[in-house]
Amino acid sequence: MPTGKVKSVTMTSKGQVTLSSKTRKKLGLEKGATFLEVLVGNCVLLVPEDKVLADIMTRAQEAIKDAGVTSDDLLEEVERLKAERFAKEYPDLAQ
Repeated sequence: MPTGKVKSVTMTSKGQVTLSSKTRKKLGLEKGATFLEVLVGNCVLLVPEDKVLADIMTRAQEAIKDAGVTSDDLLEEVERLKAERFAKEYPDLAQ
């Protein structure tokens, strides 16, 4: 493992850690950036949330487009699923 990429950080009593300015600059992180906290065994990974979500959204949009699904198709399916769940949760009200 390259030693230039490993750095120790300290957690405060409030559970806060500070990333180095070099790391923040390299990743384009600014004040208020949010992270996904991923627990892997006894390790904690902090992944910039906006970058992950942007990548997921791009991939989802491409997959939906490739499948030939339209926004109207998605909205219809959402409404169908809402009605189905309502009927299941509240059978006396779903008529």
